[in-house]
This record gives sequence, structure tokens and C-alpha cells, in this order.
Amino acid sequence: MLESVTTDYNNRKHRTTGMKPCEVNVKTPINAYTHIKLFNRKCRFNVGDVVGISKFKSIFAKGYTSNWSSELFKIIKVQITNPVTYLLEDMKGKPILGGFYEHELQKVKYPDVYLVEKVLRRKNNKVYVKWWGLNEHSWIDKSNIVS
Repeated sequence: MLESVTTDYNNRKHRTTGMKPCEVNVKTPINAYTHIKLFNRKCRFNVGDVVGISKFKSIFAKGYTSNWSSELFKIIKVQITNPVTYLLEDMKGKPILGGFYEHELQKVKYPDVYLVEKVLRRKNNKVYVKWWGLNEHSWIDKSNIVS
């Protein structure tokens, strides 16, 4: 009885490996797991994509405040694990510690558009502005500002 069960088990194709256990030996290629959805899933983001990170909001946080960081980050590495994790760096090239999951990131449609928090000074066709989410001030042309 035990022999027949063992023989049936060893001669049946398994869904995890996609092979019969009697076919597996030392020379079997390692890619036996490539058919599993866990290992050949598509990644939502690619290396070089510009993303924002989700913010943690408490229960009593204002509903009108943004759920996403105003600072932008670039994906430098995609780690194929379960779940997929992404390594980021800021726009100046400094790596961010830790990894992020897909649901914590949002792809930015216009990575080269920045928000002006406040106009500090005006002089001829130039405007001195404070940038939203950055600790920087700079002079720009009035024509570059869109309402």
C-alpha cells in the first residue's frame, strides 16, 4: 500500500515545480520555479521612474492635506521579492534608507514641475519665490509661473 502511494506521488506532476519528483536530479536547472506567479510577476515601477511616497496620517488629520510627499524620489533598484520592494534616492542623488512597497509609492506625471509656496519679492520680470516642500528660494521669470 505504501509503495503504491509513493509511486503515484513521485510520478505525478506537481503544480509548484511543474515537474514530476522522479524527474528531478542534481542536473535539473534551477529555473524550475519560473512558472509560479510569485516569481514572474510584473513590476508596477521601473528603475528611473520618479515617485512620491505616501504620508502617514493619523485619525484626526485634516482630510484636505495631501496624502503624498511633496518631495520627489527616483527609483534606483527593484528587488524581486514577495512583495516587490523598491530602493529610492532623492533628486540630488542621495540614497534613502530602507525599501518601499508598491502601495507606498505613486508615479509622478510631471516630475519637472514644482509648486510655488509663496512669492517673496518682485523685481521687473523676475520673481523671488519659496518652493513648496523645499527649503530653497530662487529668482525665476514671471512667464514661468502658471496660475
